[in-house]
Amino acid sequence: MKNFTKHSIESAPEASKELLKYGEQKYGAVPNLFKYMAGAPATLEAYNSLFKIFSTTSFTAGEQHLILLAASVVNKCDYCTAAHTRAAKANGVASKTLNAIRKQKQLEDTRLDVLINTTKKITETRGNVSKNDLEVFYNAGFSPENIMEIIVGVSLKTLSNYINHITENVINESLEPFAVGKEIED
Repeated sequence: MKNFTKHSIESAPEASKELLKYGEQKYGAVPNLFKYMAGAPATLEAYNSLFKIFSTTSFTAGEQHLILLAASVVNKCDYCTAAHTRAAKANGVASKTLNAIRKQKQLEDTRLDVLINTTKKITETRGNVSKNDLEVFYNAGFSPENIMEIIVGVSLKTLSNYINHITENVINESLEPFAVGKEIED
């Protein structure tokens, strides 16, 4: 059986080197996910491009990471669950909210709870969300355009979650405090 290569900046194909350098600059170290994707430069470029596009949605940075976290929890991706827990916390999301999402519990904030539940339903049903679920979403103050923005986030997480599963990626040391099974504290 063939193994996936976990590239460094030096070993990566030429088309991936700049994107790995970008990852190192942005995160302080090249994320393991990027190291695996580097072997297929189009994949690394797709991930980075889609992430940049998702960052332009109408959701706040914290909400964006909660959407990505919710999809990752549904997809059982430990790597992305840790990464988006850290990113959401860095963007001001309370530990209580993060712990509830990670344990798939109801949130106290009704609007945020609807956002998370809608993201989970889109992920679980592969986009086959009921009209009733959409009505609940709209009644919470969201729009049809917001649904499309969530789908961009779910698409991003489908890409990275599946790659993490297939490569059997383990979380970076810097993500250890946010690993699945750990309680997030303020």
